[in-house]
Amino acid sequence: MATAGPDKPSLSIRNECVNVVLLEVSHWHTPLYLDALERLADVTVTAVSDATGTRGAALAERFGARLFDDWQTLLQDQPADFAFAFGPHDELHAMGKTLIERRIPFAMEKPCGLTRQEVLELQRLADAADLFVAVPLIWRHSELLSRLKSAALHTGVKWRTQSFRFNAGPPDRYLTNSCAWMLDPRRSGGGCTINLAVHFVDLVEQICAERIRSVSAVMYRDPQLAAVEIGSMMTLVTESGCICTIETGYNYPANTPEQREYSFSLSSDRFYARSTAAGMRLIDSNGQASDLQMSLNSDVYYDHFVTDVLAADRDTAYGGARLATMHTVLSIIEAAYESDRLGGLPVRL
Repeated sequence: MATAGPDKPSLSIRNECVNVVLLEVSHWHTPLYLDALERLADVTVTAVSDATGTRGAALAERFGARLFDDWQTLLQDQPADFAFAFGPHDELHAMGKTLIERRIPFAMEKPCGLTRQEVLELQRLADAADLFVAVPLIWRHSELLSRLKSAALHTGVKWRTQSFRFNAGPPDRYLTNSCAWMLDPRRSGGGCTINLAVHFVDLVEQICAERIRSVSAVMYRDPQLAAVEIGSMMTLVTESGCICTIETGYNYPANTPEQREYSFSLSSDRFYARSTAAGMRLIDSNGQASDLQMSLNSDVYYDHFVTDVLAADRDTAYGGARLATMHTVLSIIEAAYESDRLGGLPVRL
C-alpha cells in the first residue's frame, strides 16, 4: 500500500497564537493529530485531559501542557481558542454542548453522539451560536476523493456501482488502547458499522453528489468476542439508481505492518476505477488504463484535517464535514441497524 500522500497544506498566516486543548486523549486516533499540532508554529497545546490515565501524562510532557483528570474540569479551568474532542461516544453529546456553551470552536471525532437526534441537537446549537465545528470524516481530505471528483466532472460520468471494503484489526485492539467502551454497545452505539462505515457513507455521497434513497444491511456478531457487530455489509441505493456496497469489520489479524485491508472498485458509463497497491487505476471505456499514485492509508490525512481546521481562513475555506454531514450519515447508519434487525430488508429514507 502506498504511503506517500499529497503535500501537507500550509496554514494561513495569522498574527496571534492559537491555544488548543485536547479532550480525552486515550482515543486511538489521538496520535494521528499530534505531528501537525507540534509542527504548526502559531498553535500551542495548553491542556489535555485523560480520564483513563494512560496517555495524558506523556502528551502533557510532550507539549508542555497542563494535565487534567477529566474534560469537565479542563473546560472549567483552562481557557481555549480551539478544542479537539475525543472520548467515549456516550460522552460526546455532553462534551459538544459544553463546548458550544463556552463558545469554543472544536473538532469532534465521529459519530459526535450516540444517535442522530443527539447530533442534530448539537448542530442546531452550534448554528445558533454561529460556532465552527468540524468532523474528521477523513476521506474528505484525501487525494482519492479529489481525483475521483475530477475524473467524474471531466467525463460527465453516470455512476453504476461502487464497492468499498475495509477490515480493521480485531476487537481486542480497543482493550489494548484503553478504549474498552468501544465494545459496549450502550457506550459506543455499535461496532464496525457506526465506527468504520460512517467514513464510506460520506465518501459515497461525496462521489455521487446525490442522496441515498434506501439502505439494507446484514451484520455478523460473535458474542464470545464482543457485544458489538464485528462484520457488516451495507447496500445503499442512490436517487439515480447507483448501487453502493460497504463492507466493514474487525477481522484483520493483529500484529501486521499494514494493520488493515482496504480495497474498492467503482463502475460507470465512462470509466472503471479500482484500488491498487500504489493507489488507483482508471480504465476508460476504450480499455486504456492509467495508474495514479496516492496514499490509501487514511491515517495520513488526519494531518491535513488538523491543518485545515486550524487555518485562519477556516470559516470560509474549510470544505470538510460538519455536524450537518454527521447527522445525515448517522441517519443512514441507523437505517442500516434497523435493516439488520429486519433481517436485511431495505429501509427507505
